[in-house]
Amino acid sequence: MKLKSLLLFNIKQNYGIFSVILGVMVLYLSVIINMYDPNGLEELIALAKFKMSSDLLTAFGFDIEKNASLIRLITSYFYGMLIYFVLIIYVIIVGNRMIVEHVNKGTMGYLLSTPHTRTKIAGFQGFFFITGVFLLLMILTIVGIVVSEISFPGLLDIKAFILLNIGMFLLFGMFSGISFFSSCVFNETKNALALGAGLPLFFIIVNILKNVDPSLNFLKNFTIVSLLDSDAIISGGNYFFSFLIMFISSFALYFLGVKLFAKRDLSL
Repeated sequence: MKLKSLLLFNIKQNYGIFSVILGVMVLYLSVIINMYDPNGLEELIALAKFKMSSDLLTAFGFDIEKNASLIRLITSYFYGMLIYFVLIIYVIIVGNRMIVEHVNKGTMGYLLSTPHTRTKIAGFQGFFFITGVFLLLMILTIVGIVVSEISFPGLLDIKAFILLNIGMFLLFGMFSGISFFSSCVFNETKNALALGAGLPLFFIIVNILKNVDPSLNFLKNFTIVSLLDSDAIISGGNYFFSFLIMFISSFALYFLGVKLFAKRDLSL
């Protein structure tokens, strides 16, 4: 069996969820961009407050000023929390399919009967996984720039928008790394999901809680979401160190997942 066959299987198994998640993100981002009004966002803010309480708006990051820029609107209404709940679905589902599902169903025995080593198979699956996350955010970045330039030419801070998506990729590199790591170290799907889905969701929920009340701001120390500082990115502040931490952490999680899978006992 060539790795090309495994690639085709992965694409066939995951193109559906990839297409749905991409479609939802593109739709929401396009709608939010076109909600922008260069003359002021009073009507949008009033509508948001009519639908949700002020505390709930703050909790989900939907908190902007009336004269906010287009990048601020996108950051608040899409990258504040909405993208997390959409993209994490892809990470949880696909991450579970990469390794542990094959172990749980017994198909890993077939994969390991080929000339390819465990390290090569796990490494290939990890590369496929993170590439999918990269493609989702790359396409989203392109769509966001195109839609913004069509609807509001010259009003989008393109550099900040690209950096924001790079940061989001690095953050979801960590989320996907957790999911992939758990997929590599457990033999049963339920155990892999407990860690691979539970921990990222915990981080996201903690980030929401810290937004509810200023007195809960200390919770930022308990969630990796805090590493993505959108304010620093937009204002040109210092975000390099956070980017570096996310990159190293993502690489470490994937690397350890592959290494542990190569050495552990499998129940096939």
